[in-house]
Amino acid sequence: MSTLKHKGKGPQALTAHGLRAGPVVYLTKDYVWSTFYADALITEDKAIIEKMGDAGDRDDEANLIVGPYFIDVDPETGLPARYREKFRMNGPSFDPGVPTHIDHNKHTGAVIIGGDK
Repeated sequence: MSTLKHKGKGPQALTAHGLRAGPVVYLTKDYVWSTFYADALITEDKAIIEKMGDAGDRDDEANLIVGPYFIDVDPETGLPARYREKFRMNGPSFDPGVPTHIDHNKHTGAVIIGGDK
């Protein structure tokens, strides 16, 4: 059973940081991690949320990601409900001239962490 606590109400997604390179990542429906928020598994199903937490614990233990936690998702827009998470999904904003995560994802595709690669 996962040690992650999901405290929110409504749709949830699981986020973390990729341990090796540090990007913001989201757990996908394939239970791997993507740098593209559009790939995030979003659900209200308690059984799936528990499996998501187990995957977060597993990959945290395996040193693939660090600091997994659940985020609330606005059911109307499908975007993170809180400003902090909306900001994180676009990547760092302090590096002028360097594409944000979302720009990188649009041009080259998401970076996937985990799975049988």
